[in-house]
Amino acid sequence: MSYFDSIYSRLFDNKSDPPKINVDGLIKRSEDFLKRFERWKTTEVCQDFLNEIWESYFWRKKGVDKKPVLVLFESSNSNGFAINYSPEFDQRSFHFLLDHFADQVKKLGYRLVTSKNSLRDKGDYVEKKEMHYLKPKHNFSEPIDQKFGNVQIEYIEKNNEASRIKFIANSYPDRKYKEAMSFESLAEHVLTLPYK
Repeated sequence: MSYFDSIYSRLFDNKSDPPKINVDGLIKRSEDFLKRFERWKTTEVCQDFLNEIWESYFWRKKGVDKKPVLVLFESSNSNGFAINYSPEFDQRSFHFLLDHFADQVKKLGYRLVTSKNSLRDKGDYVEKKEMHYLKPKHNFSEPIDQKFGNVQIEYIEKNNEASRIKFIANSYPDRKYKEAMSFESLAEHVLTLPYK
């Protein structure tokens, strides 16, 4: 095949392949979403859901699976958990967890660095991801208080269906930082404290 033929082929013969979706942006919550979220935080549904997740986390740490099933991430500098969506969950409550976790982390002296969303064509499904990234507020006198480390929270959908929530804290092993606080106390805070 000549050079011209290969260019022609790439330009005109692959029309059956749809364009790939690849979109990034910042999260912007509507007034309606914010009102529903504020109401949800005061409901028993919210408190019960958080209690179930906390119990699952507690038992998973002891090697026992309980619904909702959690996956734990444990290493010296990165710790967290993931909750896979299950049909018995209320999808709206599951989505609200993303903002709830971020609000609870902010109460510990953190600032929201970015909130962004993305849409990706993964071939056999389209993935929508919303992510909050938070860092501790601190002065820069050493050793720097990193609290629990930087926190990343993700909400993931596949083909418009809830899929997973991930909550990860990444700490710095560098000597210019104080040792990170226990991840378990962070998990307990985001999963058990009611709003005030």
